[in-house]
Amino acid sequence: MVFSVEKGLLRLTEREQLVILEIGSDAIDSASSFVGYISDTYSISKSSVWYLLNRLKEKGMLDFASKDELGKPLRLTQLGRSTLEGINAKGKDLMARYESVSLTYSAKNESFGAYRF
Repeated sequence: MVFSVEKGLLRLTEREQLVILEIGSDAIDSASSFVGYISDTYSISKSSVWYLLNRLKEKGMLDFASKDELGKPLRLTQLGRSTLEGINAKGKDLMARYESVSLTYSAKNESFGAYRF
């Protein structure tokens, strides 16, 4: 589902909003570490998280080191910080919804794991 942010000037998916919320609230400097954290926390594949980060970078929402650059931390740009302010009100609900989906998915995988041969 796509939501309008900033009076329709920018449209972000729920997952893009989730990434912005997490970057705004976490102290993880490395994009690689952040990808692992999001993947583990919300059961989103690492390739999907990288895709989201790159899309948000293209939109000017965040900045991080590319393969050729080293030492550049993962940070929201001014546009990203403004967007974070716009989605903060519903942010906790969005994060809780993704966490509950992740917990359900994990519980199913654990129960299936008991029957593997």
